[in-house]
Amino acid sequence: MSLRYLYLDDEQEEKTKSIVELLESEVDGLEIITDTPKSFGDEIKRLKREEYDGLMFDLRLDVKSEAEYRAFTLAQEIRTRATEGTMRDIPIVVCSTDTKLKKSYNKDATGHDLFDRKYLKEEELVEKSDRVAKEMVSLAIGYKEITKIRSEARGVGPQLKQFFGLKDEELAYLDIRLIEHFGKVEGKLPVHEYARFILNEMIFTSGPLVDANILAARLGVNKESDDFQDLIHNKLKSSIYKGPFNTYWKRWWWHSIENWWNKKVKENLAFMTATERLEALKKATKLDNLNIQEPRNEGDSTYFWTICELYKTPIDPVDGFLVQGKEPFAWQDSNYLSYDAVLSPESKASNIFPHQIEQERVKELIKMNSAT
Repeated sequence: MSLRYLYLDDEQEEKTKSIVELLESEVDGLEIITDTPKSFGDEIKRLKREEYDGLMFDLRLDVKSEAEYRAFTLAQEIRTRATEGTMRDIPIVVCSTDTKLKKSYNKDATGHDLFDRKYLKEEELVEKSDRVAKEMVSLAIGYKEITKIRSEARGVGPQLKQFFGLKDEELAYLDIRLIEHFGKVEGKLPVHEYARFILNEMIFTSGPLVDANILAARLGVNKESDDFQDLIHNKLKSSIYKGPFNTYWKRWWWHSIENWWNKKVKENLAFMTATERLEALKKATKLDNLNIQEPRNEGDSTYFWTICELYKTPIDPVDGFLVQGKEPFAWQDSNYLSYDAVLSPESKASNIFPHQIEQERVKELIKMNSAT
């Protein structure tokens, strides 16, 4: 499958060319056409005339070109026209330097929903080109899938079944508030709204879907175990999420994992330590090369249920500190930091902070750490 992105950047051609060649080399079939942004009217005409599977914009398009606008403005117009049905709905990603993102993008939250992903040029487009290229491909394929499902869907139930790849009887396991939220608007949403919801509220946020880190934590298994990939991709194959964007972002339906566990083990997973979970898991799967997940800090509980947002290592929520951020929906899990992550300057550098309600606990933690 060939997928074409248009990349608008006002930097010198040789700079963008090297980035494009690197990204294209990572995935077969990814083609990125580069150009200097034109006037606003000309860009809209181009996007109505030419067919692309995705768009990549430099955040500042107006520094070294004739463009009188920035990425926010162009993206907003594209999204509006897609909603009206006069333009195709395709993924839009934004890229820039760390300085520009901090100065503009990070301070303007109103424009964040316009873009499906944001990337730093050197730190991600270059140093993590493999991940970025695969994400861009997954976004383009996912939008195509949503467009097809949306055109065929009738009613809330069928929409959910097709978007999420669930059987009719499995819809009952989803929180009713999730179903109501997804179908609360009369009529069909624009494709980019479905995409935003699935990405931000389902894939990037733990809840009905969990990633491999959360899955490993809850099963008490070290992700580096020799048999871990066999476990999650073969033994737990029936629980894999098969909806839009699954080509890169691998997720598992937690209700399906719990059902599998209850049939195989018949003990409450949440009330078992990591050691107990691992023993039961090895017995149920016959996978002997699964290793125990040790606690990150000595003395921590091994009733793991989540991960540290900074280090991505398993923790029991009782040992964690709630992370500051958007209030989760009822069907979503909260994010946590381990206590050593709270004390580390890395969390601040990564823009991950303890929630305000944790202030007293944080003060006490710092006091105790200073005394030792």
